[in-house]
Amino acid sequence: MSPLRSRIGNDLAQAMKDRDTARAKVLRTTLSAIQNAEAVEGVSSVEGIVGYGDVQRRSLSDEEVIAIIALEIEEFEGSVAEYQRIGQTDMAHELQRELEVLRGYLPPD
Repeated sequence: MSPLRSRIGNDLAQAMKDRDTARAKVLRTTLSAIQNAEAVEGVSSVEGIVGYGDVQRRSLSDEEVIAIIALEIEEFEGSVAEYQRIGQTDMAHELQRELEVLRGYLPPD
């Protein structure tokens, strides 16, 4: 398991303990994207029912996790722009705060 993925998981646990729902939400979403990327395609359980424990997993590198985070940031930025365009500034500000959480996991430029 990537050290960055572990850090995100630990930070999610801490956000949940702290009842920081906004931070927990964005970290949970990001971990889901990472878990989806870890799934080995085309492999399912014997019964044909696929769940998290039934799918073979591959270990992602920190670079791959960073790429997933970067994609998540792109999606958030598009949503922020759309919310601003339609005048939903409260939602735009909320997503902007979530964007800052994600940017904290990117390496410095």
